[in-house]
Amino acid sequence: KLETEDERWFMFTESLLQLYHEKSSITLDLGWYPDLSSDGNYLVLIVKNTDWDNPIQEFSSDDYSKVIDFIEFHLKEITYNWWK
Repeated sequence: KLETEDERWFMFTESLLQLYHEKSSITLDLGWYPDLSSDGNYLVLIVKNTDWDNPIQEFSSDDYSKVIDFIEFHLKEITYNWWK
């Protein structure tokens, strides 16, 4: 947990990670919303065919360990099941 005035909040942006699985046309996107805010949350979106208005999965949390668990689970699902 960072203090509200901590200078490291500049690293918490809307663009943290984006992974694309070519065979399934699925994108996993991770960001911090609102951008640079100590009141924010991580947001993970999983979209197919770049349909950002209709994500197939969405997860939000300020707990990075829960975000990691969500991402790891869904990456396995994407690579082993969704593209077949």
